[in-house]
This record gives sequence, C-alpha cells and structure tokens, in this order.
Amino acid sequence: MADAECKIELPLIDAMDRLPEKSFDIEAVKDCILYDMDRKPVYFADLIDPKYSSIIFVFIRHFLDYVTREYVEDFSKIFPYTLEESRTKIILIGCAPARFIRQFIEDTSCPHQIYCDSSRAIHTCLGFHTVPVETPVAQSPHIKSNSFIGFWQTVWRVMKSQTEQGSPFQMGGQLIMNNEEKILFFHRDRHPLDHTPINELLSVIDLPRIDFCTKYKIKHV
Repeated sequence: MADAECKIELPLIDAMDRLPEKSFDIEAVKDCILYDMDRKPVYFADLIDPKYSSIIFVFIRHFLDYVTREYVEDFSKIFPYTLEESRTKIILIGCAPARFIRQFIEDTSCPHQIYCDSSRAIHTCLGFHTVPVETPVAQSPHIKSNSFIGFWQTVWRVMKSQTEQGSPFQMGGQLIMNNEEKILFFHRDRHPLDHTPINELLSVIDLPRIDFCTKYKIKHV
C-alpha cells in the first residue's frame, strides 16, 4: 500500500511547471464529440459550464486497467456537493466505448460525470501519448496494488470482459479550465503511473489537501 500520502507531506509541483507542454488548438478540442452513459453525443464545449468557476478534466486510460480504476476510486471519495462552494466540478473522460460507462461507475462508485471518447479524437487534439514514453520510476500515491497483483487483476478483467474497453496503449492526462476557457493546468501522462496526484490538482484552484488513506468517501473538502 502507498503510505507516502499518509505519512509524508509530498511537495507540490508548481502548476506553471506543467504549462510549457501545452500545445493544442482549444477550438478544435471544443468541437470534439464525446458520449455519455446513455451514448448520447455532447460537444466538449458544452461541458464548460459558466456556473462553475473551474472544471477538472481527467482523461483516463482503458476501463479494465487497475491503475485507472484505483485512481478513479480516489476521485470517488470526493462528493460533488463538497465542491459546490468553490464552484468546482470534476469530469472524467475515457477512451472506451460509451456502453461500458455505467458498469465502470458501478465498479468504482464514481459520483462524477464520465464521458467517453472512443474514437480518441479529443485525445489526439490534446496530444496525449499513444504509447508510454517513459518507464515508471515511482509509485503513484493513489495506487494501492503492487504492479504484479495489479497486472493480473487487469488480465483477469480483460479475460472476463472478452472485449476491449479502450486502447491499452492510450495514455491520459489532466486539464483544468476556468469558465472563461483559460487553461489553469495541463499535463500529459508519460506512462500509466504518471497521472497528477489529486491533491496537486486541488492545489491549483486553492482547495485544501485531503487524506486519501481512508477507504470512505471524503464528505468535506
């Protein structure tokens, strides 16, 4: 289990350190079509709701990946209503076919909106890596399974599913925007464990760090 998040105050990376890698056409991104759990299409632009001062977009890998699931399980510990005072919203976007969203929500108890980009159009617009470009050198604070157990958990889910739930090679990333479409934070994952720690994302919009060691959902952020 990753105890570092419990015992050590990890240094936060300055959000501006991430921004130099931002090179994409925001207008092209806004025109990308995503699908909700009912397989209804929605433009990315429609997700930028003016009533929210900031939106955390989390682009995740395929739905059978143990890293993806455990990362999302920690997002699931944050109730959406706890973010209402700060007018913040979390939206997750996967690369699986939309028909798998509902089951993924049930498996991870995710209370946040999830959309899918099965054609990977928005992943392409944002320049997300299609293969890992680095070898992991450190464990994510959100991943509790070791690599051996996690690998076999993923293999078992793939065998049980008998169908692909997103490209196994597609990497994800994180994007924070305000309601004026200003990019506050952007990161492209270089390998599956390279996702930005959730507390770092919260710090970008001046929300306090929270304890993810508890198995229960966080009721107050």
